[in-house]
Order: sequence, then structure tokens, then C-alpha cells
Amino acid sequence: MFDGLQFIRALTWQEVFGLWEHEESHLPHWIEHYKKRGFTSWKDWRSSSVRDLRPESLTWSLYEISEPTTVVPKFYAGPFRAWINKYYAGEKIVPFGFLASHNEIEQDQNISGIISDFPTDSTLVGLKTQEGIVIIEGLHRCCALAVAHKQNIEMHPRMFIACAEFSGGLPLLGQENSPT
Repeated sequence: MFDGLQFIRALTWQEVFGLWEHEESHLPHWIEHYKKRGFTSWKDWRSSSVRDLRPESLTWSLYEISEPTTVVPKFYAGPFRAWINKYYAGEKIVPFGFLASHNEIEQDQNISGIISDFPTDSTLVGLKTQEGIVIIEGLHRCCALAVAHKQNIEMHPRMFIACAEFSGGLPLLGQENSPT
């Protein structure tokens, strides 16, 4: 179930949150997004979005993902309200391979832009659940990899995932009116 992950080291939640901040806090569309929703900082916004997971109480580890273009499409997109409403066909989580077949995802300009200019090194944040790896940060990059795989576009990024075991039901995350 967790094939394709090579353990590197243990992490604290603060380190994971720092990796996430490094990936996303500088992006203009996310700055605009959190300010429109009344948050004064990226940290306040993202802390709010994962609060129900109680991430500080989980045990985190860093892994390298071998062959991301074939491994990542098997990961699941997290239970984000806006994504569920738009793309999940009534499910709470779905594999990225499923999302890559969704015409709106496949034709999305943001996803196409990520495919064209995929970061050389990139870190996702996920949870190991009984269903498989569920991504809570990096959905757009994962969609880009799944679409590239479906379209036979060759990509060779170096990918990592900060991941923690999570038992029990996943809470719904994000806001319904959030852009995806």
C-alpha cells in the first residue's frame, strides 16, 4: 500500500509546516486567497485549515517518492470540501489517477502550467490511512503528475512526502467556496 516510499528521517510538525510554508506561502494566488478570507498570514490560514487533523499530535516522517509519475497517481486527494463538490463524484477521497480522467482537471491551465514548469524538488504533505496515502498539501502538483502520466508526458522530478499515520475518519477540510 505504501510502495515507492523511501524513508529518510523523522520530522516534527513544525518542520513539516515549514516545508509546506516554503512550497506555497510566497505564491501570489494563495496570498490573495487567504487575505480575501480574512486571514492576516499564510500561517494563520493553513493552521486553521488543518486544525481538525491535530497534526501536532501525529508522528511525522520524511520519505523520498521513487518514480513520482507512477506512484503519485495512486495517492488519494484529501477530503477538501471544494474538491469533493467539484470532482469527487460523491466520494470523500479519490485517487489522483481518477482525477486525471476528469476533463476539467485535464484541461485546467494551472495544472498545465505546473506540468510545463514542474519544480525540480518538491515536497508533499500526506497521511497514511487504511485506504492509502491521502494528500493534504500538494493536490495541484499531484494532479499535474497524474495528468502527465495519463498523457505519457515524461517528467523526472525529485519528490518527497512528509507523512504521518492517521487512524480513524478524516475530517472534512477547507471551505466549500475555495478555488481549486
